[in-house]
Amino acid sequence: MKNPLHQVLQDFLNTPEQQKKWLKSRGYLHITPKINVNARKTEMVSKVQNNDWVKRHAFFPLIHSVIKERKFKKHPDDPTKRGHSHVVKGKHKPSAKQRPLHYSTHIDSMIFGYYASYLLQLYELELEKHEGLKECITAYRKIGLDDDEETGKSTINFANEAFDEIGRRALNGCVVLMFDIESFFSRLNHEKLKNAWSKLLGDETRMPDDHFNVFKAATKFNYILRDDLRIGKRLNGRRQGFDERKLAKIRKFKGLEAFYESLEDFRRAIKSKEITVYKKQFVKDGVQVGIPQGLPISAVLANLYLLDFDLEVLNVVVKQMNGFYRRYSDDILIVCKADQANWISDFIETEIEKSRVSISTTKTETYEFSKIAVSHKKTKIVSTQILKSKRLVGKPLSYLGFEFYGEKILIKSANLAKFYRRIIYTVKRRAQRAIKIAAINSSTPVIYKAKLFKLYKRLDLDDVKEEPFVIKRLKRNPNGEFSFKKIEIKPKEEKPKKANYISYVRRSSRLMAQEEINQQVRKRRHIFNQALTKHLKKGLDN
Repeated sequence: MKNPLHQVLQDFLNTPEQQKKWLKSRGYLHITPKINVNARKTEMVSKVQNNDWVKRHAFFPLIHSVIKERKFKKHPDDPTKRGHSHVVKGKHKPSAKQRPLHYSTHIDSMIFGYYASYLLQLYELELEKHEGLKECITAYRKIGLDDDEETGKSTINFANEAFDEIGRRALNGCVVLMFDIESFFSRLNHEKLKNAWSKLLGDETRMPDDHFNVFKAATKFNYILRDDLRIGKRLNGRRQGFDERKLAKIRKFKGLEAFYESLEDFRRAIKSKEITVYKKQFVKDGVQVGIPQGLPISAVLANLYLLDFDLEVLNVVVKQMNGFYRRYSDDILIVCKADQANWISDFIETEIEKSRVSISTTKTETYEFSKIAVSHKKTKIVSTQILKSKRLVGKPLSYLGFEFYGEKILIKSANLAKFYRRIIYTVKRRAQRAIKIAAINSSTPVIYKAKLFKLYKRLDLDDVKEEPFVIKRLKRNPNGEFSFKKIEIKPKEEKPKKANYISYVRRSSRLMAQEEINQQVRKRRHIFNQALTKHLKKGLDN
């Protein structure tokens, strides 16, 4: 693509700050070897930014795995009931959400990352053309704080801004409409995505060859199952591991970190049916649809896909009807007057169907916020969920991990429960491991309690001292074999401090001015000690 803007963007994406976003080493194993970007930086930049090389590049199959997320969800037939599983039409159905993830080889990830950064800059320029549009789309973008453009806003900021707006409008009464786009990533129409991509590049009739090759790789993708790379299927209900002997051999004699020592080895595995290459994972009405989650380019494509929808909602709901609109990926929030709610709800469903995706009716929610008198001198704002058959007064609005009651904000109870489950699970594993070691050595089980609790205790981010850390690199020995050598890396001064869940809670409490949020994690030490005592005793009894 020969035009001045292309050269400007290419130069911009070559700045050190921008290169960090797409030119980076990755730690996971794949079909092809890991790439040490620091050692091959010039080579990688010259390839990825070469349009002719990219248009001829053959993308490898993705590796596919599924993450199960335990969910405390509403019953599909009765929204007042929630649970981890439901009985629907006589059948027991768990409510765990299955999230399909795909990840590409290291060189493919760099290509996807570069083109994602390229499209993101054009997308941001497009948002600037329409006043108010960039504030409406909050996911997958760096939005600077008003007093610090270098520090990006987080979901804490986005949720707080929405709650502040609801609080202001609630003084005269308002309605909040919540929508969720059904199976968003796996339902995107390829033709519409291609048109949106081409339009963003400035030519609706034809996409440049290099972009078209990347588009095909993100839509007509092939994949292999991560579980097929394991030694066997399942043992005692657990997945078996990978062939560590083979991986060690590849490291030692080839100096590579990969599942296969060469392309010939990979082709042999396909031919011998050790693994299967799959196609067309997402299909709707006999037509392939969707893009995989997990690619560096997936997020920007998801936002680009809904650009026309966002613009239409901005013009009609925000500008004409004085509504408030925010979209975080596939979650849509609209604040409006009560007499506008039904019309806007129909409008959203109609407009989203023009984008060839649909609203999940089971996740659509309506809330009313109004000021009520609690005494002859005092009033307060109350949240009421509106269902078809009833009104649930005091039911909080859940948004971006928080619950808004009208005048009180708390971290979502499901997220808090997940944090506590994580503590218990980690303690249980450490206890089991300590008991096993003690049994082998005929000694008393030892658990370093302070070290374990450090995972969950509060971090004072202003006083944390970053110590040098060690990484491992494959280096050739004098005998010609490869082995890992330790390399000490000194932390950079500008490196951001690491946070954890407790620091997230503290930050939420501070930004939202809600001390009650801090109180939500006050039992964490008690739960930690209780789990430790229980699982140590249980293990010793057995």
